[in-house]
Amino acid sequence: MVKDDHREMGEKDVVDRVERLHHDAPLTDVHVHPSLKAYLYNRNLWRHYWSGATFDPFSSRSDFEMLEKGGVGVIWAAHYLPERELLDQCPLIRAAAELFVIDSHRLFRGSLFERTVEMIGAMEREIARRPERVELARSAADVVRIREAGKLAVVHTVEGCHVLEGELDNLEVLANLGVAMITPAHFYPNGIASHVDGIPEGMFIKKVCSFEFGAGGGPPLTEFGRALLRRAETLSMIVDVTHCTREAREAIYSEVNRERPLVASHVGVTHLNPDPYNLSDEEIREIAARSGAIGVIFMNYWLDRDHPKDGLESIWKTVEHIHDVSGSWDAVMLGTDFDGFTDPPDDLRDSSSMGRVTGMLLERGVSEPDVAKILGGNAQRVLEAGWR
Repeated sequence: MVKDDHREMGEKDVVDRVERLHHDAPLTDVHVHPSLKAYLYNRNLWRHYWSGATFDPFSSRSDFEMLEKGGVGVIWAAHYLPERELLDQCPLIRAAAELFVIDSHRLFRGSLFERTVEMIGAMEREIARRPERVELARSAADVVRIREAGKLAVVHTVEGCHVLEGELDNLEVLANLGVAMITPAHFYPNGIASHVDGIPEGMFIKKVCSFEFGAGGGPPLTEFGRALLRRAETLSMIVDVTHCTREAREAIYSEVNRERPLVASHVGVTHLNPDPYNLSDEEIREIAARSGAIGVIFMNYWLDRDHPKDGLESIWKTVEHIHDVSGSWDAVMLGTDFDGFTDPPDDLRDSSSMGRVTGMLLERGVSEPDVAKILGGNAQRVLEAGWR
């Protein structure tokens, strides 16, 4: 249910429209990190801790309570295991991990791939607490079935192929676990694809740690990276170009079969913020031409070069620009990055706030059928085309 949090938007009929659209679309977040908090802190995702007003690595923005309050019907749960270089290069992060992470030794040693499988298991443990309210989807058809049963559908994805540890066979293991999408690059070189600097300059952690991310180094796409893309296609896994450099993204566009949809799951656009992290107009058209889609991130640093505190207007400008460049609403999705150690907008602090975005789209004159595409229709179409 979409709670009273959204009644400030206007009349009861608007609230009812928002609830109906969230249910019918269904409202889908294509990049969100509840498993990160469940795994690191051994948290019960059925309990809400706090959202916080700014960057807070201990916040709880996408637990099941907040997801249900916001009317979210489907999440693509992004499983991200922090690179060990983060711990090596930042004593503050290492000390925080040792103090607050349950069984913190898991972050410092052992197989990255095995730890990722453990994280997936942590998410499934939380799903199993309330099987009458949430269920893991193992296919696009499963998503439809789970929603028809009135439950939240969870789709596994993996962010950062550093966790494969150079073994293509590990990709097949992930596919067998139900992983629908992979993000080849992340914060550090991984022998797959060149990456951009993924932490904003203004964030506190960037000021106190001397990171050496090596952004932009190495070939855009290695031979192993090409083999990875071929294996992903064989396994019917969707490829997410987020965190790749522009050159790496272009190499992926050239390498991946044009019949396969591509995704940028949590980004902005260079028209509004010319950061290498964001997509150019040419890339928007490329992804749209492949029947792929772009998840608009809920983080103002990437959305707007002026980095305003509130986010609704920046999200609108981004959504509108993708529409104007691509020529339709078919290429727009929502990828909040909640609980990904990000700093979300002050007016969109957690998943319970999603109705504000829906209300804004309606107020700006987007038709209900097109709002439904943005909220979840496009995400489901991408799943049906790319995850078979």
